[in-house]
Amino acid sequence: MGLLETIFPQVRAEVLRLLFAAPDRELHLRELTRQSGLTLGTLQTEVKKLCGADLLLSRRDGNRRYFRANAEHPLFSDLRQLVLKTAGLHDVLAEALQDVSGVELAFVFGSLAAGTGKAKSDVDLLIIGEVGLRTLASRLRTAAERLGREINPVTISAAEFIRARTTRPFLRDVLAKEKIFIKGTADELARLG
Repeated sequence: MGLLETIFPQVRAEVLRLLFAAPDRELHLRELTRQSGLTLGTLQTEVKKLCGADLLLSRRDGNRRYFRANAEHPLFSDLRQLVLKTAGLHDVLAEALQDVSGVELAFVFGSLAAGTGKAKSDVDLLIIGEVGLRTLASRLRTAAERLGREINPVTISAAEFIRARTTRPFLRDVLAKEKIFIKGTADELARLG
């Protein structure tokens, strides 16, 4: 059970995860059922409640009803950040990096961290430590499938990071902008160099 399921009932947490992690994405009920593993009746009840609270928008196309997050709702940004930090991006990436030796710090940067990502935005992931892409490849491929997004990992050793953090424009730019920490904290990053 993830943190999101602790805060919300499991069905609601799953609907929020599927629709708020990628708010530009619309899913019909059968697709929600397939991706969540929940029953159709259970999902129908939950999306009706969430539509009633204006957290979800729905539209009909033929005999299908599509649902998406309501980006105009006052709680949209807060719920999206909660989903990304708990059941969405954070949990999936944390699980992928779990038990991988050599990873000291890892964080998402770019449009998703800044909150400006689109449905098809890639996940930009910086991993600091003694780990190669070959070691991470299968784990990140599985994570990408779960998230429905391509993951673009960048790996750098701690020693190289310390040397290059102020001289490489790429690293200066990444460090100056928003980050979603997957492993480690902002304080640990600051102490690193």
